[in-house]
Amino acid sequence: MVLFGASGDLTSRLLLPAVAQLAEDDLLPPGLTIVGSDIADWSTDEFREHIAGKLQEHAPVSPATRDRVVSMLSFQTADVTRPEDVGRVIGDDHHDTLVYLALPPSLLTKALPALAATTLGPPDAVAIEKPFGTDLASAHHLNEILRIQLPEPTIFRIDHFLSDELVRRVVILRFLNRVFEPILNAVHVDRVDISWLESLTLEGRASYYDGAGALKDMVQSHLMEAMALVLMERPARVDADSFWAVRVEALRTVATPSPDGMRSDTIRARYTAGTIGARQVPAYVDEPGVDPSRETETYASLTLGPHSPRWDGVPFTLRSGKALETDSAEIAIHFRPLPRYLTDRFPGVEPNVLRIGLMEPYVRVTTTLNGPEQTAENRELEVRSTPPRFTAYAHLIEEMLKGDPRLFIRGDEAEEAWRIIDPVMTAWAAGDVPMREYPAGTAPPSS
Repeated sequence: MVLFGASGDLTSRLLLPAVAQLAEDDLLPPGLTIVGSDIADWSTDEFREHIAGKLQEHAPVSPATRDRVVSMLSFQTADVTRPEDVGRVIGDDHHDTLVYLALPPSLLTKALPALAATTLGPPDAVAIEKPFGTDLASAHHLNEILRIQLPEPTIFRIDHFLSDELVRRVVILRFLNRVFEPILNAVHVDRVDISWLESLTLEGRASYYDGAGALKDMVQSHLMEAMALVLMERPARVDADSFWAVRVEALRTVATPSPDGMRSDTIRARYTAGTIGARQVPAYVDEPGVDPSRETETYASLTLGPHSPRWDGVPFTLRSGKALETDSAEIAIHFRPLPRYLTDRFPGVEPNVLRIGLMEPYVRVTTTLNGPEQTAENRELEVRSTPPRFTAYAHLIEEMLKGDPRLFIRGDEAEEAWRIIDPVMTAWAAGDVPMREYPAGTAPPSS
């Protein structure tokens, strides 16, 4: 395994702790070695010392496992945009190599041609971290580079949401039960809300987040994929091609907001100074590393309309934000109200809601039960699934090392997600949708 971008936060906070999780359960292939590479002028000993400290902080594994993972590591300084450097790191005498590009999109267009000049072939694989491009045109360009210059290695386009056990539970809930699937359609469903709301602020990620914002960071990738899992039809088979096909087709049915609907169907906002718990939080524009002139949003809401036979007319709202009053992440499927003659007879009866937790392992159903004196009461029934055993990245790495592409994004799927978002980004950049504000530690803006 070769990690380009090895000195970055992704490698030390997520990737190598995920490797340690797999090592703890003896799920790594025998003889695995990991070569870290970056522009940083580190020795192998310095890299190992750096990672050892990060594993102690981020990987809840035994000291023996940490030592074993650290012993797998070596380091080579290299410029990932130079073919001679990339070729030296990968080497000619390699087999079954997974090359992980933990790089920003700005480097990919130069890194991929450098990678194409190496001897990577069919037994090898290349993993590309999200975001895959910065808009539709750049995603299409990256796909063309991969198609023409790297046709032989397996390509893993990563969106770790798809490998998260809580997100994948949507598929289990839909297709391994007779209860829910028959009523998930426009006849019964009024609207669907998919939210990822955090009380966290930037937490040292200003260099990335200020160039992305809530729309690109969460909505375009993660929440779009969660929406596809709700929209998609049952796959014909339990294999990668079948799952890819239904997810892509689901996204193809989604219409982007019209120019006239941008103000009503989208919201962008950023937090001002406030209090979250006992913590005083400065305004986003005053956070270290933030450039106020970028007009970066910290809250994004987008309402979309799918036009499939199953879902036509049902609005899907995707929302993500930072520095909010509470943490909340779920898919909420709101069912249509009961007929008027029933709600008049039983006042206060609310429509049913199916809630699927994305941070916590719950499934909740708001339902109506009989109350005293021939009345009705609303109650929430909750079940909790088995807590996730591994992190999303542990699942990703395990599947990549086994060569299983089911949990990854196909090229046309990445382009479809950008196709939906591109007009929104254009309208926001033009100022067609005004920037709203909310004090840190409060509820997000509403429409």
